[in-house]
Amino acid sequence: MNIYALKFTLRSCLRDLIRGFWARHVIYPKLSKNEHSLSALEKYLSDINHHTSNKTNRSNAATVNIISSSTKMMSKDNLINDPKLYTLPFTLTTILRNKISTSGSTGRPLTITQDLGTTVREEAFVYRQLRWAGYKHGDRRAWLRGDIVCGQKPYKGLYGCRDWWSNTLMLSSYHLSPITAQSYLDALQQYNPVIIQAYPSSIYALASWMLANKKTYSGIALLGIMTSSETLEVDAQKCIEQAFGCRVYDWYGQAERVAAIGTCEFGNHHILTDYGLVELLSEGNGLFEIIGTGYNNKAMQINRYRTGDLVKPSTQVCACKRVFPIVDSIIGRRDKVITLNDGRQISRLGHLFKDMKNIIEGQIVYKGNNHILLRIVPGPLWNERDAQQLLQVLNNRVTGITSSIDTVPSIQRGANGKFEFIRIEDET
Repeated sequence: MNIYALKFTLRSCLRDLIRGFWARHVIYPKLSKNEHSLSALEKYLSDINHHTSNKTNRSNAATVNIISSSTKMMSKDNLINDPKLYTLPFTLTTILRNKISTSGSTGRPLTITQDLGTTVREEAFVYRQLRWAGYKHGDRRAWLRGDIVCGQKPYKGLYGCRDWWSNTLMLSSYHLSPITAQSYLDALQQYNPVIIQAYPSSIYALASWMLANKKTYSGIALLGIMTSSETLEVDAQKCIEQAFGCRVYDWYGQAERVAAIGTCEFGNHHILTDYGLVELLSEGNGLFEIIGTGYNNKAMQINRYRTGDLVKPSTQVCACKRVFPIVDSIIGRRDKVITLNDGRQISRLGHLFKDMKNIIEGQIVYKGNNHILLRIVPGPLWNERDAQQLLQVLNNRVTGITSSIDTVPSIQRGANGKFEFIRIEDET
């Protein structure tokens, strides 16, 4: 399977030189010490106190604070309405900056400023999670996420390509269907990766097809599947683990970089208290909202940020003996899935809006019969060129559909004040 892609290979090489090497060899060794040693964790947090304005405020480095009041907290609205208020002045160590845009699961574009050190540290934390799953740098891995890695038709039967530098088989999450599922399974088994990184909805779709068709995964190297960017449902996790015969390692994070939760080899979700200061705001019924203060971004100060995601805390002591506290489950980001006529399942389309500066809010509406409607609240500078660009981005990612745009003054909210980012209005 030698369908190498120069674009992705060069991109991986550049990223590795800029941030990957430093993440693995400088930051990760420090993070690994925090896992089983409370004293090492306390020292790490003490060092952070000396070098950041985001001070820790906890009685124990391995605990989270339970709170009942939402006063003096930030929300996504604050960042959207006045991002400059939270952007910190340039220093010698934060001159190199970039901006990342996301709409998350709400359809409201959000831009975060981060320094180069943020991306390096983020990669180090993700690498630690991969190490928990048994992966080491250089191992074969497979990638089933939102990248455009192939054209409308497969090349030599593969809906994807190879990234030579990172030793990665990159598969398209946009072409997976009951018709193409066998080719995905064949590609994975032939490549025999040590780890698969995927959207939960994508790998779940493949696993469901496998079980329904009594298919078993024959790759012998697979140690784990790492999911992120969506909420992993319990039933989906069981299905994936049964189909592939390995554990699912779920990773929770957000573009704001204020909190992270990782899964250990015993299947428990650990709040990573060396990533950010996490407080849990009681919502009743045993549920708590994650309030995060990030430690890693020196270009933007995001303190006591309401993520909108809920968890159920646990008092369990994990057999892995890591010092990080546990939550029973993560509740949030439950995007609906669009099922096209050929069986393809499409989700996580929030990135459609992320670079569209003239959109206030956006909603994806499936009207049935392979027709996707983009319902948007336009900004004052919205024009026809923006509309054509948005439709082009959609059609590049999801082929074989018809698409249209409906501009509206506002998007209808539900009783909770939120709107459905993916809405099904099937007219067939």
